[in-house]
Amino acid sequence: MNIRTVTGNCGVSGLVLLLLCAAAMPAQQHPAAKHVAKAATVAEAKAFVDDAESRLFELGNKGQRAAWVQENFITDDTNQIAADAGEALNTLTVELATKAHRFDGLKLPPELARKMLLVKLSIGFPAPSNPAEQKELAAVSTSLAGDYGKGKWCADGSGPDAKCLDITAIERILATSRDPEELKRAWLGWHAVGAPMRERYARLVELGNKGSRELGYPDVGVIWRSMYDMPPDQFTKQADRLWEQLRPLYESLHAYVRGQLAKQYGATLVPAKGAIPVHLLGNLW
Repeated sequence: MNIRTVTGNCGVSGLVLLLLCAAAMPAQQHPAAKHVAKAATVAEAKAFVDDAESRLFELGNKGQRAAWVQENFITDDTNQIAADAGEALNTLTVELATKAHRFDGLKLPPELARKMLLVKLSIGFPAPSNPAEQKELAAVSTSLAGDYGKGKWCADGSGPDAKCLDITAIERILATSRDPEELKRAWLGWHAVGAPMRERYARLVELGNKGSRELGYPDVGVIWRSMYDMPPDQFTKQADRLWEQLRPLYESLHAYVRGQLAKQYGATLVPAKGAIPVHLLGNLW
């Protein structure tokens, strides 16, 4: 309600007269006031979780089947099938996560409480509530997976006679070759496959973060860090604590690998200090 609107309708002005004006107007009941919200019960929570589990199981299986076909037979049609299945599952997870908040504050048995939490966290990459953005998120996600799966490095160019290698063949080169130039070309060639995905990936993150905020989380990362039976901040501290325990072993392994690679390729390619050239490590990751 706007002060100018109220005073204008009453034919008076001034904040002092606003209360008198409002008192003279007929009382309007908010539509929601006609229906007193019914308190949620444990039985309703259990029914909700049972239904959620059943629906997630069904759509989850359909989504996995569609994704498997799309990843192994990448075409425009299988991309669309996977995108449609992903959109349906993502829409459902957001719907269930939103409805689950009705039971916030309700004392539930431990097992049911954990199931309710998992329903809220079943959103792997939450889509915004806008249907157009839900469809866009599914399409972007599927296109990224498709481009990655069919990506190839064409060492001799992109002509009709070019010899193009998929990820399996490139992995084989990195695992077996000891030619540092060949290794470098293969590593850079494969990672160039991801360059055209940059803008779509940024959009994927943007949409996911928007969907997360609509569900009450700052971003997707907070949702993911909430999936380990502890608050997300505590999970971060646990990860830091475990890393500090692991650090001495990692640094020892790092030093050992540097020494062995220096024996193989020489100190010029593998210096005593600084980063180890990543293409010499034997795999893409």
